[in-house]
Amino acid sequence: MKIAFVTGSTKGIGRQIGIDLLKQGYYVYFNYANDDLEATHLAEELFLYEGNFSIIKANLSDSSGVLNIIFQLPKVDILVLNAGMTDRTPFGQVLISNWNKVFEMNLTVPFFLVQSLKDKISPNGKIIFISSISGIVPDSVSISYGVSKAAINMLVLYLAKEFANKKITVNAIAPGYTDTTWHSNKSKEQIKRIEKKCLANRLGTVQEVSKAVMSVIDNNFINGQILRCDGGFGL
Repeated sequence: MKIAFVTGSTKGIGRQIGIDLLKQGYYVYFNYANDDLEATHLAEELFLYEGNFSIIKANLSDSSGVLNIIFQLPKVDILVLNAGMTDRTPFGQVLISNWNKVFEMNLTVPFFLVQSLKDKISPNGKIIFISSISGIVPDSVSISYGVSKAAINMLVLYLAKEFANKKITVNAIAPGYTDTTWHSNKSKEQIKRIEKKCLANRLGTVQEVSKAVMSVIDNNFINGQILRCDGGFGL
């Protein structure tokens, strides 16, 4: 059985990706940091797939969490790096400690997780980063988040070359604004303003982002790419 590992996958986009991979016959390792109740609810929902998935508790907000992962994975065919965080502090008030936290989780930990797993990723495997439209189109806030995602987009290009000899593809999906709890603190007026910047005139869904991930998994000729799944945001 092929094995998939999805970071930050007990909620939102990562959760949907993990569920879709499970439905496609992969043994899926889900991952979360702190919310035990959320992990329990996911396990209960997936009871029909019992024996075909595991849920790993490992906080990937700093590099120490990497060690909790690598020893639990026998091999990996699909690696999806989804876990992330943001900081919406306005420019002029950003603290270096918060800047470093965002970069640690969004860029540093994913890099070292891939590096640590490089010999466990199967030939013809797939590495997929969940980037963001904010790494392509500047946001009005969340500077550290956008810049860290832009760095991920460049990292994809470097890693695609590193893994080419094993025929492992490396890509990123850059979702636009997606209907998840990530935006639950935004007012209805803010959401409306965001929707007006998108040709689809709405937020995306986790299912649509997951479908983009599945399309990359199914296509061996997509490599070193940043695929926007944003409904035409900013156009």
